[in-house]
Amino acid sequence: MIEEKEFSISSNGDRWSLEVLDGDITVIHKANEPSGGHETRTSLAAFLDERAGKPEHAALLQVLGQSRDEVEDQLKPDEIETQSLKIATEYLRLGGRRQAKLDDNIVSTRRWEDDPSEADAYWQTHVAPLTEKEQRDIMIQLPSMSDR
Repeated sequence: MIEEKEFSISSNGDRWSLEVLDGDITVIHKANEPSGGHETRTSLAAFLDERAGKPEHAALLQVLGQSRDEVEDQLKPDEIETQSLKIATEYLRLGGRRQAKLDDNIVSTRRWEDDPSEADAYWQTHVAPLTEKEQRDIMIQLPSMSDR
């Protein structure tokens, strides 16, 4: 069975995903439509060597830095919503304004305006008490600064 999970989308619409087939991992790049929408496949090792320093490289390293169970969970079909996605979605629904900042495999958030009180209270209750890794999993679900 082939499993595929998208891990990065660039501001111009290019998409990167992981494909797992019989334990082999391939990185798939789908170019945006104006560029022709071509799809290329690269071995995991080659992608890590070729794309160092790029945002999609950092996003992949985040995925690979997770435990095997977490990676497998991310490769499950999209109809299964993760807890981190649920928390991020609720925070945004409440008007949260934080955006994800991915820089050299460091994940943080930035905001230029204060959150509405409901969103701020939700963040303080549901995100702030979590471990650094759990917070990172939520932060990567937020809109990215690079998409501005």
